[in-house]
Amino acid sequence: MTDKKENRRKYLLRTIPVWITAVLFLFHFSSYSEAEEQSQVLIVMTVIGLCAALLLAALRRNVQSRRYALRQLLVFLLVPAIMVLAVEVLNGNLIWQLEVKIDILLNYLVYLVLYIAVYALCGSMEYGGKTASFVLLVFGIANMFLKDYKGSPLLPMDLGSIRTAANVAMAFTFRINCRIVTALSLFLCAWYMLDRLPMQKEHRLRQRIERAAGLAGLAVLSFVFYGTDVFSDNFMNPDFFNQTRGYETHGAFAEFMLNTKYLFMQKPKDYSPAKVEEYMQEAESMHSSVYETAMQRQNDPITTGTLPQTKPNIIVIMNESYSDLLVIGDFKTNVPYMPYVDSLIGQENVIEGNAYVSTIGTGTSNTEFEFLTGNTMAFLPGGSNAYQLYVGDEQPSLVSALKEQSYTADAFHPYYKTSWNREAVYRAMHFDSFTGMEDLDSYIKLRRFISDEWDFDYLKDLYRNKGDDPMFVFNITMQNHSSYETPYANFKEEVRLEGLSGEYPETNQYLSLIKETDKAFENLIKFFSRQEEPTIILMFGDHQPFIEDKFYEEVMGSRLNDLSDETAQKRYITRFILWANYDIPEGYIDEISVNYLSSLLMECTGLKTTLYQNWLADLYEEIPVITALGCRDSNGVFFQADEKNDHAEAVEAYRNIAYNSLFDAKNRVEGFFTAGK
Repeated sequence: MTDKKENRRKYLLRTIPVWITAVLFLFHFSSYSEAEEQSQVLIVMTVIGLCAALLLAALRRNVQSRRYALRQLLVFLLVPAIMVLAVEVLNGNLIWQLEVKIDILLNYLVYLVLYIAVYALCGSMEYGGKTASFVLLVFGIANMFLKDYKGSPLLPMDLGSIRTAANVAMAFTFRINCRIVTALSLFLCAWYMLDRLPMQKEHRLRQRIERAAGLAGLAVLSFVFYGTDVFSDNFMNPDFFNQTRGYETHGAFAEFMLNTKYLFMQKPKDYSPAKVEEYMQEAESMHSSVYETAMQRQNDPITTGTLPQTKPNIIVIMNESYSDLLVIGDFKTNVPYMPYVDSLIGQENVIEGNAYVSTIGTGTSNTEFEFLTGNTMAFLPGGSNAYQLYVGDEQPSLVSALKEQSYTADAFHPYYKTSWNREAVYRAMHFDSFTGMEDLDSYIKLRRFISDEWDFDYLKDLYRNKGDDPMFVFNITMQNHSSYETPYANFKEEVRLEGLSGEYPETNQYLSLIKETDKAFENLIKFFSRQEEPTIILMFGDHQPFIEDKFYEEVMGSRLNDLSDETAQKRYITRFILWANYDIPEGYIDEISVNYLSSLLMECTGLKTTLYQNWLADLYEEIPVITALGCRDSNGVFFQADEKNDHAEAVEAYRNIAYNSLFDAKNRVEGFFTAGK
C-alpha cells in the first residue's frame, strides 16, 4: 500500500505541468472562439495532448523490452511531427491547411533534421529531443508575439537585436492565449513521450555510429544548403517581400531556416573595385537634380532658389511612424490630423512628398541607414538589419560629407542609446556626439515616450548653444512609437475615424499622435522662421505604424495576404517635408525612396556633394523608387530589384557601388564617397 501511495505521489509531482496547463485551458476556454474556424480543432488538440501526456507519464521507463529499439525509433519520428503541429498552431496555422501540400513534408523534414542534429551533438535521444522541443516551443511563442506586436515574424537577423527588442518590448502587454495553451499541451505530450527513452548503456557503440552518421549527413546537407544554389534553384527561397506571408504559407520554422542562408553577404557577380572607379569617373560629369527630375516627370513647374551665402544649419528629423495613411486609401476623420503640414504644400521654400521605405511597423534603423548612406536595403537579405550586421568601423555617409565641410555633427534620440547598435554605428559615421534618454536630466512624456514638442524644444536649445561652425543634427523621435492599444491619462485623443464599418482604436490613437506632431512641427518652423542664420529642416517618417490589420484591409479593400506586391507597397510610404528659412525651390514629389533624400537635401544647401550623391541623383531619373519591397521606374512600372529587365544594368551598378561602400573597406573607392573641403 505504501508503494502505491508513493507511486501516486511521484506521478502527481511528475504531472504538475500538465495540471497547470489544464487549468490554463479551462481559464482561457472562452478565448478559443477567437480562433474562429480553427476553434474546435484547437480544443480537440488540447484535450488529446493533455490526456496523452497524463497517460505517457504513467508508463514505466522500460529499457529491457525487446521492442525498445523500435519504440525508440517511432518516438523519435513522431515527436517532430507533434512539434510541427505545436509551432504552426502558434503561427496561426493548422499544418494540414498549408496551400502547397509538399510543404507539410518539407516542414516535417526540417524539424527531423533539427532533432537529429541535437541528438548527434549530445548523444541522448531523450535529452536531445527535449532540448529541441523546448527550443521549438520558445521559437513558436516568440514568433507569435513578434507577428502580433510588430507585424513581422521572428527572423534569424532578429537574434542580433535582442537588447533593442527588450527595450521596445516594455511598450507591449504580453498575454497567454488559447494558441499558447494548445501548443503547451502538444509540447507536454512530446516531452513525456521522450521521457520514456532513457539511454541503454549496452548500446553505446550503436549510438556512436548513429551520431557519427548524423553528423556526416548534417555536414553534407549544410554544404549543399549554404554552399550551393540547389535549394534556391528549386524555388526554396524566403518570401523577402512579405516574410509574414511566407511564414504563414510555407511554415514558420522552415522559412526561418531558409532565411539563415542570407545572414552573410556575398559579392555581387562580376564585382570589382575597378568597376566602381569607372562609375566614379562617370559621376564626375553628372549634374542631375532630384528636384528638377521629379518636377519634369510630374509636369509640374520648376522653381529656383537663391542659395545662402553662408553654410546653412541642417536639421534632419526622422520622425517615428510618421506617415499620412491616406496613401493606402480613402477614409475620413472628425478633424484633420496634419493640418499644418498640409497647409505648407505649394508654399514658398517647401518641398513635400511621399518617401518610400523598406520596412513597416519596425526596423527604424534600416530607414536611417538608407538615408544617411544613400545605400538601399534592396541589396541586403530580407529581414536583416544593416546597423546590427553590416556597418563596420568606418562608414562613409552624409555625416562624413558634412564633417569635411566644417560642420559639427550631433545625433539625438530621446530613448535608449543601446537600441540598434547605434553607438557603434554613429562612431563609424563620425558623429561628434550622441545624446540619448540616459543623458537627459528631465523631459516631458506623451503616453510613455518623450513628446515631439519636448524633442523639438531640445533642438532649439542645440541651436541656441551652437558655436560658430554650422551644425548638423540628426534626430530620431519616439513619441509616435507603438503600441497604440492602451489609453493614457496624459494624452487626450482628438482624432477619430468616421464612416468605416469597423472600430479601430489603435488607429485613432495613432492619428491623434500625428496631430500632436503636427502642432510641434508648426512651433519648430515658427521658431526658425525668426532666426537669421540660414537653416534647413528635413522631416520624414521611418515607416508606417503597426496598427490593426483590419483597418488596412477595410481601407484597401482586400486581405493583406491577397494584395499584389505593387499594391502592398502602399504600406511602405511615409511623408517627408523639406523647409528652409531661405530661398529654396518648392513643389510636391510623388515618388522618392529614402536613399535619395540626402541628395535632395544637399541640392538645397549649396554645399559640395559627393560623387555618390551625384550618381544617385542621376539614377533617380531612371528609377525613382528602390526599396527592399520593390522598385518603380520613371514610368511608374513596378519591378523587383533582381529582375532581368531594361533597368538591370543600372541596378547592378548600384549594387556594386553599395557593396564597395559597405563591405569592401579595404578596397573602398574613397573619392566616390567624399565631398572635399
